[in-house]
Amino acid sequence: MNSGDDNTGAEASVEVVNPWEERKDRGRFSALVASLVLLATAPRKFFEGTRPDAGIWGPLLFAGLVTLIYMVLGSVVFTVLILTLPDQALEFVYQTVWRMDPSQFPTAEELPFGTTLFVLFAFQVLLLALPALFALTLVATLIVGSLVHLLLVVTRTSRPHGFRGTWVAICYANGATVLGIVPIAGEILATFCGAVLFGIGLHVVQRVGVLRATVLASILPLLTVLALLLPRLLESATS
Repeated sequence: MNSGDDNTGAEASVEVVNPWEERKDRGRFSALVASLVLLATAPRKFFEGTRPDAGIWGPLLFAGLVTLIYMVLGSVVFTVLILTLPDQALEFVYQTVWRMDPSQFPTAEELPFGTTLFVLFAFQVLLLALPALFALTLVATLIVGSLVHLLLVVTRTSRPHGFRGTWVAICYANGATVLGIVPIAGEILATFCGAVLFGIGLHVVQRVGVLRATVLASILPLLTVLALLLPRLLESATS
């Protein structure tokens, strides 16, 4: 009888730990994959197992690595599409996914070394630019996190862990970025899932109410939509 009660108590006391916080024991790659899986399958448990006082660098490194993975694998997908898709399909991808005018790019006959070498060269240039892109990601994450935390302060919202709690929520919500590897649908899904994860993070870590967390999390997709629409609005205004 007592043995059964002890087992039940032991099972109840088992807590889910953020795998990324155990990266020194697991290894960074294994911890990163485990964190992404847990974020996708049990985001609430992920944030419940996250310690806001574990440091600022860890969550930031997670966000940066996820962004680099998205850029590298997204570039691979981009390269494969350019080299394999027929012209009509490629033109559709240019216009819908990358929002580019195909007429602005040289044709295969106009390229001095052919399409394949040109694409591979462009891919190498991207790899060389990864450190700068990594730094931009960190700056963007800091700006958005600071903006949201400022709103928490202004609206006198619960924030028991201070800026670190908001920082943890937004950095780990960036895990949804990997969904953007999939053309068209992936970018939309990444934006939506990132907002959902951010809202869950605010609710669990900072104990923000569900409604308020939803409103604050919607800032991310709204900023994304504005960033996409602003060039077109400016173009239509000047024409």
